[in-house]
Amino acid sequence: MEIQIKNRKVVDAIKTIDKLIELEPNETEWHLLKSHLHVYNGDLELAKIGFTEILKNDPFRVEAYHGLVMVASQEEPILELKEIKRKVEEGIKMCEKESKKSELRDFMFLLAQIWVIESKYEEALKVYKELVKEEPKDFRPYLCQGIIHALLRKKDEAEKCFEEYRRLVPQEHPYARYFDDNLIAPKHFSQKVESERHGSKN
Repeated sequence: MEIQIKNRKVVDAIKTIDKLIELEPNETEWHLLKSHLHVYNGDLELAKIGFTEILKNDPFRVEAYHGLVMVASQEEPILELKEIKRKVEEGIKMCEKESKKSELRDFMFLLAQIWVIESKYEEALKVYKELVKEEPKDFRPYLCQGIIHALLRKKDEAEKCFEEYRRLVPQEHPYARYFDDNLIAPKHFSQKVESERHGSKN
């Protein structure tokens, strides 16, 4: 499966994952990976079904909400993002009620990404600042703030955030690499800014 994914043989990789699911039907990771590959392959409806099914069994599975946001961010117009945001906010309330601090932070990160996709940058920055206040040693909110400030052409603020990010992120940390690759909102924002820039030139 890993070799197939590395060689971008997505259809073959999905077939292999189906065999893994037969062997380990209760292993959520296989279902998550399959749905993410559907997103990569442009099969958004199949991805949506997969992520929704995962959430029926595990309403706290933030990665599945993350997947739904990825799907919604690729759809034009972004019709279902409002409903996903409502579910994310419900997830935040559930985590607060059950004192699930780690899951709560992940939900807050996801909410901030949704704010950015909706062009509500100040709201997103407020969430990231709250996350910094709660856990000053977490490098992730500094990175997110830095990207937003950079794209808003606030170079000084961006550099401060990036400096703090570089200071805190462990060298060769695997999650640092994962997070860089999966910042949906800043990528979406970057494309949007680039598109508007070209439009103004024309």
